[in-house]
Amino acid sequence: MQRLLAFMAELVQARSAPVRIVDKHRAVMSLEEGNIRAGLKAHAASGEVFLRARRAQLEDPPLPSGEFATYVRGDIGDSDIEPALDPTAPDTVAGFDAWLTDWRTWAAADRERRAASHLYTFLQRTMLDLEDQPESLELVVASGLLHLSERVAGARVRTHLITQSALIERHGDSGDLVVRLDPGAGPSLEDVQILTGLEVFDPSSVRELHDSLVTQVASPLDPAARAFLKSWAERALTLRVEVAERAEEASAPDAFVTPSPALVLRKRGAHALIEYYNRMTESAADEANPVPLGLAQLVEAIEPADRVTWLDRIGTPSGLFTGDPLLPLPANEEQREILDRLAGDSGVVIEGPPGTGKTHTIANIVSALLARGQRVLVTSEKAQALRVLRDKLPNELQDLCVAVTDPVDGGSVELTRSVSEIAIRKAQFNARRAQERIDELTTQRNDALGRRATLMEQIRQARAEEASVHAEVAAGYEGTVASIVRRVRAQQPKYEWLPAPLLTDAPPLTVDELVTLHALHQRSSVERARRRHQRFPELSLPTQRELQYACAAVSQASSGTSNDEMQGLLRILEGHPSRHSPTSATGASSCRAP
Repeated sequence: MQRLLAFMAELVQARSAPVRIVDKHRAVMSLEEGNIRAGLKAHAASGEVFLRARRAQLEDPPLPSGEFATYVRGDIGDSDIEPALDPTAPDTVAGFDAWLTDWRTWAAADRERRAASHLYTFLQRTMLDLEDQPESLELVVASGLLHLSERVAGARVRTHLITQSALIERHGDSGDLVVRLDPGAGPSLEDVQILTGLEVFDPSSVRELHDSLVTQVASPLDPAARAFLKSWAERALTLRVEVAERAEEASAPDAFVTPSPALVLRKRGAHALIEYYNRMTESAADEANPVPLGLAQLVEAIEPADRVTWLDRIGTPSGLFTGDPLLPLPANEEQREILDRLAGDSGVVIEGPPGTGKTHTIANIVSALLARGQRVLVTSEKAQALRVLRDKLPNELQDLCVAVTDPVDGGSVELTRSVSEIAIRKAQFNARRAQERIDELTTQRNDALGRRATLMEQIRQARAEEASVHAEVAAGYEGTVASIVRRVRAQQPKYEWLPAPLLTDAPPLTVDELVTLHALHQRSSVERARRRHQRFPELSLPTQRELQYACAAVSQASSGTSNDEMQGLLRILEGHPSRHSPTSATGASSCRAP
């Protein structure tokens, strides 16, 4: 194990040669340019803004016109060098002095604006680079520019000694770019990383300086850094190093230090990782310290059961998901299998293309572990992946996630919001009310689980009934319920005369009605069936008045009635009125109307 850790440290060190020339970094912006230094807040502490950059609009220089234009020498766009009139210009050429006065006015304003414009452009490009490569680039504010010539040090050195991580943010209202000191980091002395390997450097003499830096210097911009650099120069190097305000003021050009504050965009250093490996090696050498399972698996294969035993032996719980885990999101069979495997192992590797539910599963695992009172650390190469995961968590958990993500893209704001929310929740926490709420939710969950179990059992029984084979319930009706239903539907045209609906609580016919129907069916014959299609003839019966009139006429008729008269009576009986209607109907007692 120790050999592996030592090898890892040596590998990192071999791959990370120190950058001893500051100009070899990704980008460097001097803070001594123009009026930038006047705007620096030298006493800013960690988390505070020390520089603000406003967008500066540069103007073009005034153009020469007239006869003298062809005799102007120099770059009129360079405000640092004043243009001149060609000595060969004839004396008759006029207008140059008036134009030069306008140019000088422009140059003075341009020198003021150009420094601010360069700063704004540098910060804007740096912010984009940090957003694109947050895992490999960092921005630091640096001071203490050490100058060592190759003649005295064996290698040329021109780089800063004191650095501190810095963050760039865009002000929401003004659009200005502000630079603040990283609230999570203090000033750092980087002499060991830079000068190790040079004969003029004595690392053993600066350990106390490393420990006292944070107490003596608030930031690389702190005026107290000058006194600290003097103390360092006297103890760290075997040669005399002068501390001067500017390079041109140094009396010994081979070895001197200047404040020279600057912003440096550079690759993240590996010194911290090397120190981490060294501390791990020292810890592994002590037999009293248990070897972490994660490191042990790097040197030997350990079976799942042995891994669980290992965790139990060192006092780390191995059963992460005993019982029924609380999952806020739906989980399919494969995702539940992952949880089951975690219950019997120290870790599970999940692989799959985008969109297959990896983040969804991790959100469930994190929520379930938090519900058990455990703490969870989630790491990712990209800050965006952590934000996507946080958004999948329940709303009650999102603000409790302490997100240490990319500070350039709002990470510091997210961290501040999370810490504030945790502090508020802690201050408002009431153990009794929380327990009552837990009990209430537990009861609701148990009730829901009970209802789900009942429904699942009903579904199981329904599915079992669907597959059950029934004996013949009627001629031709047997098998599963589905097959019987299909048989009924096939016979529907034949039996659709039956009164509907059939599937009711009470049958459509009583027992007596059914017996009567059955008896009628038994007595049925072909002749009776034919009669069902017969129709009565149309009958036009006389009205009551006409019948009374006819009866009266017949009763009054004598035996000597002529044939014509009898025909008239018959017509009356057939429904045709007589030409001579009587005026009375007396004596018709022998004939009654129905």
